Amino acid sequence: MKKETGRHPWARGGGTVESESRCADLNVFMTISAPWNDRLAEPLSNEHLVQLYEDDRALVEAVSLYAGRGLGKGEGVILVATEPHLEAIEARLCETGFDLGDLKAWGQLTRIDAATLLARFLADGQVDAARFRSILADVVTMARRGGHFRRIRVYGEMVNLLWRINHPATRQLEELWNEAIEVHSVALLCGYRVDVGETDSHFPGDLRALHSHLIPVEAGS
Repeated sequence: MKKETGRHPWARGGGTVESESRCADLNVFMTISAPWNDRLAEPLSNEHLVQLYEDDRALVEAVSLYAGRGLGKGEGVILVATEPHLEAIEARLCETGFDLGDLKAWGQLTRIDAATLLARFLADGQVDAARFRSILADVVTMARRGGHFRRIRVYGEMVNLLWRINHPATRQLEELWNEAIEVHSVALLCGYRVDVGETDSHFPGDLRALHSHLIPVEAGS
């Protein structure tokens, strides 16, 4: 994606900034098979997607498509992931031409370490619902930048840190995410790692029921 000199995406008044073009080459993400590539690229507000993966590279492709299309459309994007995943996703976005320095400076892209955020509302193996609601409200408010980015996409993998060791807390967290999706009108993509050879049939039914769409492992094959 080439750079062009133009106005800040939500600038008021005079002045220009060095801004990224809105036409990143997202065709590079065609390794995600149809129809799941379209679902990741164009989620509706209030949708709650879940991506199952066994290879980190497939996850990075999926999240980069999801986030990249949102950034290209002028939406705010919040990434809540482990540091290795954050670095890999950012590197992939850079490869397609996004200037992440500008996006972060404008507040269009927010990155949060999943383990650090989880620790702020998980105590003694239980989710503090009030604390989660308060923290997430602050995060989304900041991401909207006073209305400059009305549409928000969130990617989160705090649940992936929990589901193998604390199923009840994982379920509670997904329920709270569904509540937050309605309250804040955001789209959400979750990522769950499965063991090699496992399919979507191995994913717990109660967790699957808390999502609007499940993107299977083979979508990223």
